[in-house]
Amino acid sequence: MVTKGLLMHLGCDVTTVGSSEECLLIVSREVKVVFLDVCMPGGDGYEVAVQIRKRFSKRPERPLIVGITGSTDRVTRENCLSVGMDGFILKPVSVDKMRNVLSDLLEGRTVFEGL
Repeated sequence: MVTKGLLMHLGCDVTTVGSSEECLLIVSREVKVVFLDVCMPGGDGYEVAVQIRKRFSKRPERPLIVGITGSTDRVTRENCLSVGMDGFILKPVSVDKMRNVLSDLLEGRTVFEGL
């Protein structure tokens, strides 16, 4: 819920979900960015990212996908890249870090922090 609070502080409209299934049910063209915990309940963030990319095959229609994790290993970064995430950030996430990530993503840059 920390991520939700940071995004709301930055003026974003935020919807949170409790599982990978719920995430896939609500993702739509209106969603601009999806932040996925790499180890989310009911599945993993990697599989959710793959499913979102399949659903929105055209880039302008697809929400940007950002993985969030506390893991600093190289495999985690490689997995995020291999499933086509647009970014990756490490916990803990601060307001400044979130602001920078959103700015970079919305300007068309990828964000792969830390590894």
